[in-house]
Amino acid sequence: MSAITSVDIILPCFNPNRKWYFELLSFNASVKNLYTINYMLVNDGSSSHKIEEDVEMLQAKGISLDYIHYPDNKGKGYALRQGVAASKAEYIVYTDIDFPFTNESTLELITELTQNNVDVVSGFRNQNYYLKKMTRYRKILSKAFRGFLRNFLNMQVTDTQCGLKGFNHKGKEVFLSTRINRYLFDFEFIYAVCKNKSLTIKTVPVKLKDNVVFSKMKLKILFQETLNLLYILLFRRT
Repeated sequence: MSAITSVDIILPCFNPNRKWYFELLSFNASVKNLYTINYMLVNDGSSSHKIEEDVEMLQAKGISLDYIHYPDNKGKGYALRQGVAASKAEYIVYTDIDFPFTNESTLELITELTQNNVDVVSGFRNQNYYLKKMTRYRKILSKAFRGFLRNFLNMQVTDTQCGLKGFNHKGKEVFLSTRINRYLFDFEFIYAVCKNKSLTIKTVPVKLKDNVVFSKMKLKILFQETLNLLYILLFRRT
């Protein structure tokens, strides 16, 4: 396989775990003989300045890493749009800064995107996802949302919230048209892609690492994202 030099991996972050860079180094070691990757870290208003030191350390190790930062926390969707807009690569992948999915899963998604003539590739978490250490409340929310997408919207992709996705320049244009800054930006993106009949989208099964910790869904966030869902369904056309 010839090296592919135009894959950017966008990594949004807000006050990440202190050892986040170990996961990046692990992933980079697994792909260095297959792909040449450029990482784009978007600091979404983190309070710690240690991130800048970590970035410099990684760059000193020869990691190709661009750094974008701004002072105020805007949300993951906003952060990703900054990284995607700045990317000049032919292919773009995004995931979380702690690389929550196995290296094999991320590699499979990159391979599908770069070799099989598809515009958008989305990770799909199977039923084993629900065996992870998440609250009953979050399991109910996740399953209910997937059921809504499948039974009421008839979407071919029901795991829209999987935090591992990739796309080419066509998918990039759609991603940059999104407006949601927080949780449901993923759904807005996939919803728009599924409605656009000129785009091709595929899913690949992915696995979470065993050490993944799930965040809590507060009622305030749930209320806001319900409003965002209504906005997308009522006003989002393509």
